Amino acid sequence: MQIIHLTYPVKENLIPSKIVLALGFFDGVHRGHQHLIELARTTAREKQLPLVVMTFDRHPKEVYQNSKVVYIDSLDEKAYKMEQLGVDYLLVMHFNAGFSKLSAQEFVDQIIVRLKADTVVAGFDYTYGPKDIANMKNFPKFAKGRFKIIDVPKQTYDGQKIGSTEIRRAISSGDMKLAAQLLGSPYVMSGIVGHGLRNGHKLGYPTANLVWTENKVLPKVGVYATKTNIGGKWYDSMTSVGYNVTINEGKRIFIESNLFGFDQEAYGEKMIIKWYKYTRREIKFADLAELKKQMAHDEAEVKAYFADK
Repeated sequence: MQIIHLTYPVKENLIPSKIVLALGFFDGVHRGHQHLIELARTTAREKQLPLVVMTFDRHPKEVYQNSKVVYIDSLDEKAYKMEQLGVDYLLVMHFNAGFSKLSAQEFVDQIIVRLKADTVVAGFDYTYGPKDIANMKNFPKFAKGRFKIIDVPKQTYDGQKIGSTEIRRAISSGDMKLAAQLLGSPYVMSGIVGHGLRNGHKLGYPTANLVWTENKVLPKVGVYATKTNIGGKWYDSMTSVGYNVTINEGKRIFIESNLFGFDQEAYGEKMIIKWYKYTRREIKFADLAELKKQMAHDEAEVKAYFADK
């Protein structure tokens, strides 16, 4: 898969042939997104055209509303998922104030037509400007028959809408089972192993401290059953999200994983965490002995969870 970063105006003949173009922000690349991209991929294969996905480098709300947005996926995580789904080109449009001022007709004429779209695939709620005008209902009017449109209806799972908002809510409330059901796989956070306070080492439970992208949605404070990858290998692990209230003043959140069967220095290495189950809230213990006793209980509970799976 080739990743192309775009700025407006889009160059002519960016891709040498006509394309099947899937549109969306695709945060999480969840089951609804996967269904949309699979439809686009099937269409692309039937027409023998490349499958192209266009997303933005940041959520439009950051520009339109000047508000902070937390994300399910970093761009690297999103790109990895797109590649797994058989996307040929991932276009990442730089979303800035100038681009945001394009009218609906200008977006179609100067972006979609210039990209030589044969077919455009988008979700029922996709917008490309003010939602009362630039919506899927009015899309054919702006397309003027220059490309085909596949309007993908709302996707649900077990009666629950599959949407990025619902997934963020599940993650931030610690419902990792629901998040995984809607995503189609466990929630992932990635970054590098950073220097922590080494309190786990002192207690006999050495941890790897995750340094992550600041605008990722954070799981609810507490302890989780997780799987952690360091050095290209996955380990069952227990991961704490919290302020280390027993030992510290509790002003900064740490994400620390104790990997079962791993005790090496790995500072600066890539680290990936898959989140499976919330096991307990963060507790302030009377002393380190009580904390160590609880950690032994946490380890047994997490190991039993993975043994059952």
